[in-house]
Amino acid sequence: MAAAYKGRESLTQSETARLSTFLSECLLVGTLKGFYYFEVYLRGREELLLQVYNDIKPPSNSVGHNTQPNSITLAKSRPTNILSTRTLRSLKTSSSKKAPPPLSPIDTELEKDESRATFLIAGYPRYKCPYVWLRSNHKRLIQNNNDQKVEANDPLKLSTISSWRTDDIRLWDIMAEIVTLTLSPSPVNPFRINHAYYDTLPLEECVIATGAMMDFLQRVYMKDTPYTESVYLEIKHLQKLHFLLYDELHSFLTERSSEKGNGQVLVEAALN
Repeated sequence: MAAAYKGRESLTQSETARLSTFLSECLLVGTLKGFYYFEVYLRGREELLLQVYNDIKPPSNSVGHNTQPNSITLAKSRPTNILSTRTLRSLKTSSSKKAPPPLSPIDTELEKDESRATFLIAGYPRYKCPYVWLRSNHKRLIQNNNDQKVEANDPLKLSTISSWRTDDIRLWDIMAEIVTLTLSPSPVNPFRINHAYYDTLPLEECVIATGAMMDFLQRVYMKDTPYTESVYLEIKHLQKLHFLLYDELHSFLTERSSEKGNGQVLVEAALN
């Protein structure tokens, strides 16, 4: 009995440590901007909102990008059929009475937004593992069997969530599954980058943003996935841009420092 108690205590400590790592990953990812298929927002320490675009344009023939049309292009004549049959079979909610509810209420503004599907990814300590809830587009995205009422507070059945306690599942694995299931056809690289976003940033901010995104993509690249090669191409593109901008920023700061120094010399000369 003592051995069983010790085993449960050890398991709890392990789950707590893994959940802490998961929350750290939420903090890391929640600060990133520039993804092509989705946006992420931190909502407190334990919650991350993942918003997948519904009205995304077909990808161009750019580095590491998918050239297939997206779900909206394929379903313009049938606006209620955003997802493929395969996706409708895969994206389901847990109808169990014991299904854990989210600890934050549904945002009515999110529900009204039909331009994107919003998912709440949360790692609440009381549940000891992450869960995902759909917070908008329920009628279009959830398979409804036998006219069963779709409960907004039921977590989604995802393979990454089911495997989280036993396998090395990271936050980005969960995100990739959500994006892959939500978009039809599924993107070759769920972490495709919107490179045009960086053109809108000031120089200093762009250097920081590209560096942060590279760090994230390198973490994604460390796992063997179907999109590993596409992620690698994105990293190469960002590295080139990042160091080009860094050199430009360094030259600018050096020139400004030099001008400031020369101005100081002129002021001192005038005073003397």
